[in-house]
Amino acid sequence: MRIDENSRDIIYVLEREDGTATTTDIRRHTGLSNSAVRYRFGKLEDLGLVETEHDPDATPEGVAPLTVASLTDLAREEIQTGLTAESEQRRAPIEPADNHERIQKLEDEMNQLRHLLNALDATQDDVIEVLKDTRKRLRG
Repeated sequence: MRIDENSRDIIYVLEREDGTATTTDIRRHTGLSNSAVRYRFGKLEDLGLVETEHDPDATPEGVAPLTVASLTDLAREEIQTGLTAESEQRRAPIEPADNHERIQKLEDEMNQLRHLLNALDATQDDVIEVLKDTRKRLRG
């Protein structure tokens, strides 16, 4: 079955969320816009891969009802034959060992910021003491 990358990503997220997810969940995990998710929900429904329903109880009064998508049995069969394999590979977590240099650089930057904060704290304490002394002299 041929579907585009973003639609595969939606199926992948649904699979990871135990077969059911809201539009908000999908957006959060894929970075797609609300309209893009709704559009793809329609396409995936046409293919028989998802079913959607609106849940008016999940949102406050006056707000559009939340759309909830669920995988169909056909989608689950397609997943078993590799439908989301590419999405899984693209979205695989990056291990810290893969980013050793970047992590080290960020730790160094954090240490520099800690030193600056300590220096600011000390300066702030000094300024407070000067202000107290000045106030005493002006009053006394």
